Amino acid sequence: MKKGIKALIIILSIIVALLIGGLLFVLLNPRAKFLAGVTRFAIETLNDNEYIGYNLDVMELCRDYVNGDIDFSGDVIAGDIKGFGYTSSANIHGLRSFEMKQMSVKADAKVLFVDVGEVDVFARDKTFYMIVPSFDNLSYSLTTDAELFFKAPMLNGNLDLSWFRDNIGNFIDFASDINIKESGQTMQDDDGTVSTEYLITIPKGKGEFIWELLGMDIPTEDINLSMYITRACKIRRISLGISDIVPDSYLTVDGTSMGNVIFEKRLPDNEKVTVFLTKRGDYRYSNYIDIGLFYNSRDGKVYRGDGVLAYEKGSNGYDVQVKRLKFYEDETLIGQVYFNGNVHTTKCETEPVSTATIPLDSIKNYSWEELRDNFDSFINDVTEDIKSKI
Repeated sequence: MKKGIKALIIILSIIVALLIGGLLFVLLNPRAKFLAGVTRFAIETLNDNEYIGYNLDVMELCRDYVNGDIDFSGDVIAGDIKGFGYTSSANIHGLRSFEMKQMSVKADAKVLFVDVGEVDVFARDKTFYMIVPSFDNLSYSLTTDAELFFKAPMLNGNLDLSWFRDNIGNFIDFASDINIKESGQTMQDDDGTVSTEYLITIPKGKGEFIWELLGMDIPTEDINLSMYITRACKIRRISLGISDIVPDSYLTVDGTSMGNVIFEKRLPDNEKVTVFLTKRGDYRYSNYIDIGLFYNSRDGKVYRGDGVLAYEKGSNGYDVQVKRLKFYEDETLIGQVYFNGNVHTTKCETEPVSTATIPLDSIKNYSWEELRDNFDSFINDVTEDIKSKI
C-alpha cells in the first residue's frame, strides 16, 4: 500500500512538473505564446458577439461590394449645418462601378420644404462633381489625393474556425518561420490585465497560406507587425502598415474581443485622418457598430464625427442606417447627417455617367488643400448661392 501511494505521489509530481514546465514554456517562449494566442482567438474570439467580424461575411463584402459594382438608394437628412441654418433632405439613388472607376448619384433634394430638384453627383478618378441643374447649373467639384476606388483584398475564404482547424500544421510551421521578439512595451486595461508587445517579422516568401486566404500575391519583402498578447495568451491588439492597399496608412484591430478597428492615414503637412469602428455587444442586436471619425489639421484644429452604423443582411443586399452622425470643429457642432437605405450588388453593363448639361471640365474645381485652407469662405459662397436661388 505504501509503495502504491509513493508511486502515485511520484506520478502526480511528474504531471505537476510537466504542467508547470509547459506553462513556463508558453509564458517565456514567444513562439509558443503566439500559437496559444492564435488558438484562443480561433476558439473564443470568433464566437464573441463583440468581435468586429462576428456574424459578418467579410469575403462577400470585400469581393462583391468593395471590389464590385453596387447599387444604393435611400433617404438622407442633413441639419445643424454651420452657417446655413436650413435642414436639407434628399432621396438618392446611385450606381458605382469598381472596374470602371466611376460613380453616379441622383438625388431629389429639398431645403426646408422647398424642392431644389435633382442634384447630380458624379465621381471619376479622384474628383467629385456636384451639379444642381434647376439652380441654373449651380456646380462645384473637388479633387482629392485619396483613392476613391481602392481595392480590398480578394479574400478566398472567411476567417473562421474551420479555416484555423484546416491550417493547424501551417501555423506550427509559420511560428518557426517568423521572427518574434518582445519589445519591452506593455499596456494595462482598466481591469488590471497586462499585455506585452511582440514585434513580428514575416520573412518574404513565408506565410503562403495567409496570403492565399487574403487573395494577395506573396509579398516580395518582409512584413512587420506589432502584436500585444496578455499573460493568459489572449491576443489584445494587432497593428500593421497597409500602404500596399492605401498609401501611408495603418490598420489596428484592438480589444480583448478584437472588437475595435482603427484605420489611420497620414496626410501631407503632418495632418492625419483616423477612423474608429467598434462592435458593441451590449446593443440589442449584434449588427450595430459605433463610428468615430477624426481629422487632425495642420493648424491644430480637430474635426471629429461620431455616430452609429446599423446593418441587416436580407434577400436584397444590406439594409443600412447611419444614425446621429454628428460633426464637430473642436467642440462646436457643425452639422449632422442621417441615412436610411439599401446597398446591394449589381452589374454595370454601361458606365455610370453624369447627366449634367454642362461640360465637367468647366465646373469650378477646388483642391483639397484649397478647401481646407478656405473652408469658411467656401461655405459662405455656397450658402449665398443657395439663398439667392431659393
